[in-house]
Amino acid sequence: MKTTWAGLLLLAISWNLSMSQSTQHPPSTVSDYSNETLRFRYMPPAEMRDKTERFRAEVQERADASHTKDMLEALLAMSSGPDDAATDWHSLTIETYPRNAVADLDDASAEAKMSASVAHGMDASALPRSVVLSGQSFSISLFGVQEGTTKKGAVVWTTVRKDKLLSFAFVANSPEQLKKLTESMKSLQFF
Repeated sequence: MKTTWAGLLLLAISWNLSMSQSTQHPPSTVSDYSNETLRFRYMPPAEMRDKTERFRAEVQERADASHTKDMLEALLAMSSGPDDAATDWHSLTIETYPRNAVADLDDASAEAKMSASVAHGMDASALPRSVVLSGQSFSISLFGVQEGTTKKGAVVWTTVRKDKLLSFAFVANSPEQLKKLTESMKSLQFF
């Protein structure tokens, strides 16, 4: 993993997080994503395409194939387009998993496991950093993987909220796109 990817994690953690408490949102044609059950609002980047229904179907197929009763729930899935090898490709997902499904783990270990899972099985040994955003404590993990000639980076923000592990996963083929995605976390508000 290049220093650039590791630098992005440090940049994400060193933000002036007080901006997340601001009521200002960047201008966008995309409406806020709201979840009444987990009581949060989030403004996804404007240029992304919604693929939530297709992603939910993929998650369901994997759960059916593994005969599992506890499965990830896809709340939102978006990407910049279908070609995940394009240099400017990027995606985001918001997913949950029942906290009691990993009751044998403490919160930090459960968050690390969830982060690795939503990063599509990437290395679970990533050293997470803790940060508080909008009054909620998050574990932030950085992952990198080489897929053929394409190097992907992922930043996953995970927390425990209302008996759920809640993850925001950002994946991109360039550090610039990954930075732009992670900056969207400034729009997150819990209520």
